Amino acid sequence: MVTETLLDDPMQAFRALLVGRAALLLEDEPAVSAHIEHTLRGIGFARVDCVETGEAAVALALSRSYDVLILDRMTSSLDGLTALARIREQDTGAGVPALFLTALGSERHRLEGLASGGDDYLVKPVSDEELLARIAVLLRRRSWARDDGSDTVTVGDMVLSKGALRATLQGHPIDLTAREFAILALLADNAGLPVTRSMLWSRCWSSYNFQPANFGNTIDVHISRLRRKLEAAGTVAGIDASDLIVAVRTQGIMLRTAPRP
Repeated sequence: MVTETLLDDPMQAFRALLVGRAALLLEDEPAVSAHIEHTLRGIGFARVDCVETGEAAVALALSRSYDVLILDRMTSSLDGLTALARIREQDTGAGVPALFLTALGSERHRLEGLASGGDDYLVKPVSDEELLARIAVLLRRRSWARDDGSDTVTVGDMVLSKGALRATLQGHPIDLTAREFAILALLADNAGLPVTRSMLWSRCWSSYNFQPANFGNTIDVHISRLRRKLEAAGTVAGIDASDLIVAVRTQGIMLRTAPRP
């Protein structure tokens, strides 16, 4: 099992990414829409525009500036899937990350959402923390994509080459399986931020069209193996890498940007 670490305020890292942001929310259930708006404003969003129809979502997305689009799929008249496809046809909305938040959760539904231009896909019901974590990840990924178009991610002494599926620690190779590399790459993309276990499962076990009851234990086993391999690479490199990956209680797994002093 992974040792839990309690940060003073795990959500603080998310707030830094979310404060002052603007979101477009397509949701035709008033109670759900009000709750999501309250959650986003509570974390620091400056503007949350709520609409109930796909037509209204398209019109706003093409006329106003947003940091993220949050879309239900099952809306009257024009559904969220078609609405996003139309938004993506226009240059104005091409760079805005889109998150589907819907009750449709089969593998086919997820693939349809991603194929239509979605950047992430969440199935209701979902906790507020999971929703905020997914949005923060999308915003951070977008920021990094603007800064660096390469497939190389550097976190402290660690360098990951996604194209080559290769990771090194101070130049020393880390012997990883494909799944372990996928886990480390996702953590590296979000270094300093907790990544939820649900997110790890959906990204690194994407061939599964269901989430088993014991998926958390499966993830923790892989994380433990990954930590041991990082420790081994650290020993060769002459550094202490035992605390690079930590579990943040109630939040998920986090890759530190530097070892704990």
